[in-house]
Amino acid sequence: MRGGAPTPGAPGNAATTVLILVVGLMLAGCGSAAVTGGQVHHGVGAVPASATAAGPTTFYAPPDPLPPAPPGTLIRDQLVQGAGGIPADAALWRILYHSRTITGADIAVSGYVAVPARPAPAGGYPVLAWAHGTTGAAVQCAPSLFDRMEGEGPYPTPDIGRYLQAGWLVAATDYQGLGAAAGIHPYLVGTSEGYGTLDAAVAARQLPGLSVSTTTLIYGHSQGGQAALFAGELAPSYAPSLRVIGVVAAAPATGLSTIVAVIGSLTLPDDLAYFTLIGWTWSQTYPDLPPSAVFTPTGVVLAQRIVTRHCDNGLVAVLSGQASRNEFQPDASTNPALVAHAHANDPGQLRTAAPMLIVQGTGDNQVPSPLTDAFVSRMACPAGDVVDYVHYPGAGHDQVTFQAVPRILAWAADRLHGSAPPTTCGLPGDVRSNH
Repeated sequence: MRGGAPTPGAPGNAATTVLILVVGLMLAGCGSAAVTGGQVHHGVGAVPASATAAGPTTFYAPPDPLPPAPPGTLIRDQLVQGAGGIPADAALWRILYHSRTITGADIAVSGYVAVPARPAPAGGYPVLAWAHGTTGAAVQCAPSLFDRMEGEGPYPTPDIGRYLQAGWLVAATDYQGLGAAAGIHPYLVGTSEGYGTLDAAVAARQLPGLSVSTTTLIYGHSQGGQAALFAGELAPSYAPSLRVIGVVAAAPATGLSTIVAVIGSLTLPDDLAYFTLIGWTWSQTYPDLPPSAVFTPTGVVLAQRIVTRHCDNGLVAVLSGQASRNEFQPDASTNPALVAHAHANDPGQLRTAAPMLIVQGTGDNQVPSPLTDAFVSRMACPAGDVVDYVHYPGAGHDQVTFQAVPRILAWAADRLHGSAPPTTCGLPGDVRSNH
C-alpha cells in the first residue's frame, strides 16, 4: 500500500514481524499516462452492442448470459494505444476471457497482453504470465485500466520493457472481480488467483495474428507472488495445455495462517486496510465465514461501504479518518473458519512440478525476509520442490523486482534452453545471497 510501512520492531518479535507484512501486499503503481481504446475484436459468444464501443467500461461487460466455454477461452480483445508504462513499440491488448471461481463456476476475467516489437521466434513467443500485487478489491482497481485505476497511475509488470526486449510476451491477469465484475475479488485466495493467471496465458494464444507458444513462465510479486506459487501448483491439472517451465516469486505473500493471528491487535490504517480486504472479501467468498464472524456491526457497515468503492490508497485514506478502531471482532483471529481458510491459502502444500526462483530483499519492511525464509525452508524444500532462493541484501519490497531482473532473465533463458535448474535446498538456510 502506498505511503510507507510500519516502523519495524525489535528482532525476533513475531507479532511485529507479522504486522510489517501487511503493507507490502498493497503494491504501488507508478506515474500516469493517457490510455485510449482501439479496435475491439469479438471472440466466442454473443457480445452486446455496447461492447463495440472503445471505452474500457463497456469492454469489461461480459455477454449476458455468458455462453459456457473452457477456461482460457478468449471472449474479446481490444487494441490499446498510449498506455503509461508500456514501451511505445510494443503492441498492447486488453483481453476478456473465461476463467473459473473456486467452486468451478464459469466467469469472465480481464487482463492485458503486451507483445514484443521483435518478430515471434519459431514456435511462437514464449509467455510470461504475470500476477500483480495488491491494488484493492473494487472493479476499478484493475491494472489493465492503466491510468484509470482510481487515479493511482498505471501498474504494469515492473521493468516490463526488459522482458519484452528479451522476447517474452507478457500475459497479465486482473484477477476475478477486478475490471470484469465477476463477483467480489477473492483477495489472497490462492486458487482463484492461480486460475486467473493460468487462463490469461491460455487466452493470449488466441489473439488475432499472433504466434504464441505454450511455453510459459509464471511470475508474480507480493500478492502476485502467492498467485504465482499457486498457479505453479495448479498448472499440471488445471492448465495441461501449457508447458510451464518455471515459477518466479518476488517477496511472495506466504504464511497467511500465521498473520491472521494479529487481527485483534491492529491500529494502523495500512494494517486495517489489509485485513479489511481479507475479512470482507473472504466473508463474501466462503459461506461458512459470515461478516459478523470477523467484523463488529460497525465494522460490517464500514467494510461493505469502502471495499468495493476504493483502491489501496483510498482504503487507507478512509480508515485514517476513523476515530475508533473497533472494526474487528475481538475473537476474529481465532475464528475456526477464518483460521482454516487462511491455512488453505498458504502456498507450498503441494509439490510444484516446475522449478522455482524466489527472490527476496533483506531490507523489505513489508514482506520481511524471515517469512519467505520460513516458506522455503519449512514448506517448499521439504515438499520436494526445486527452489533457487536468493536474498538481495538491503533491497526493499519494490526494489527487489527491479534488482532481480538480470537474474530472472538469465534463469528464464536457461529454462528455455533446457538447462538443469539450480537449487539452494540443502544449503545453509536454503538460500544464496546476490553479491
